[in-house]
Amino acid sequence: MRDATLAATAVRERALLNQAGMDASRRRARPFARARSAQGFSLIELLVVIAMIGILAAIGIGVTGNMVTTSKGQSGASQVSAALRRAREMAISRRRNVRITFQGTNQVVLDQINVIPAPPLPPPPAFTPIETITLEGRIQYNAFAVPDTPERFGNAVPVQIGGAAGSPMFTSEGMFTDSEGDPAIATITLGIPGQVSTANAITILGATATIRQYRWDGRIWVE
Repeated sequence: MRDATLAATAVRERALLNQAGMDASRRRARPFARARSAQGFSLIELLVVIAMIGILAAIGIGVTGNMVTTSKGQSGASQVSAALRRAREMAISRRRNVRITFQGTNQVVLDQINVIPAPPLPPPPAFTPIETITLEGRIQYNAFAVPDTPERFGNAVPVQIGGAAGSPMFTSEGMFTDSEGDPAIATITLGIPGQVSTANAITILGATATIRQYRWDGRIWVE
């Protein structure tokens, strides 16, 4: 019995000694932690953090820059598509043909083609100006060294319009035609010259005047 009591006492004493040792270790570690906190980061640690921040910033700037230039091309194509749709709607609602002129490198001009009355009434001007749209953000009509759109209407030149020479038009019936009134097809390619990532295209199918907008994603045209 006495031996058991002595053994139990020895176990308790060892436990107390172990606890005391752990407490002493903690107390010794605290000053080091406080010293580390007061001392701050080392020069090497600061340089590593600064380098990581620089790398992340460079990646972010590159991605953002590409997104901005790509969105510029899409914005210009949307301007042209919207102008073409407005022209068709006006031709139908006014019962007058609307001429489309792709003027210069970055303008779309819409004119109403007036009906010439029979004599003796004086003839009106041949055209009534409707709207002139100027593309923004350095976007221009531009042919890029990329494949043709899925419609295969041609893209050898920035403004590719089939049919007779002259400005095309939307008729009062809603068709897209050449200057002679025959259904025509067209591809308008635009973007920032020298930046293929901004390449966009608009296609028009004559009989139905279906307007589609595409952007070049680096491999294919995406609608």
